[in-house]
Amino acid sequence: MENDGKESYKDGDQSEDLSVEYECSSDESDDMVDVTVDEAEADIINAGGLKKLITDLTIEDIWGLAFDTESQVCEFYAKYVKCYEFVSRKDLKMVDANGNINTRQLVCNKAGERYWRHLKRDNRQREHRAITRVNCKVRIRFIRHYRTGKWKVSVFESEHNHPLCPPKYRHLIAANRGLDEADKTQADSLRACGVKTYHIMGYMVSEKGGYDKVGFTSKDLHNHISKTRRGKVKDSDAFAALAYLFSKADSDPLSRKVHLKGW
Repeated sequence: MENDGKESYKDGDQSEDLSVEYECSSDESDDMVDVTVDEAEADIINAGGLKKLITDLTIEDIWGLAFDTESQVCEFYAKYVKCYEFVSRKDLKMVDANGNINTRQLVCNKAGERYWRHLKRDNRQREHRAITRVNCKVRIRFIRHYRTGKWKVSVFESEHNHPLCPPKYRHLIAANRGLDEADKTQADSLRACGVKTYHIMGYMVSEKGGYDKVGFTSKDLHNHISKTRRGKVKDSDAFAALAYLFSKADSDPLSRKVHLKGW
């Protein structure tokens, strides 16, 4: 691996086999770490006998972390980035000769740079999208020890080269938003009773004490209801068509009589 001089490295346990596969996201779409975090434990880390608030972790604490699975690694960093108001994405994956993942790196979503070719197109018909990657060096890399099977930190960098999201806008970050099952059930029940979507949003905001407490935006709610509606139409489109034809025949005696085989 290349060392740019700004990363924090620590000599420690390495995997037995060098990786035989290198995978790194390079396109414009961020492979964001999407892990559901329990709000009651969102700021607490419990790993390797260490139980602390995320904001109380020291550099030594982070170097000493050990996890049993890759999913625990991603869950920890999801909590970490939520506390420090930025977004992470999966960047590097290395596997051993048996195809088992032995290295996982997570980076700030502003890591890397947009490929210069996309900025210098001669036949561009519209302006390019806003620059979202500014070569931020924030990252954490975990390596699975081949004897113990534990995932340990091998690279850690925490200094950003860009402003972070203000705390009052943290609830608007896409990785921090989403309807849980209780919200979906409540929204579906209200919609089935004829309540309009924006009224549902207003009710849930009032119930939870504000837009920053509700956990999702109005757009997220509209998307969920639209998705639910499309699913219902897809499952019953034949019956809807038949119902329309029968109602048309009843209301308009002059309409053509429809003969349906088997009915």
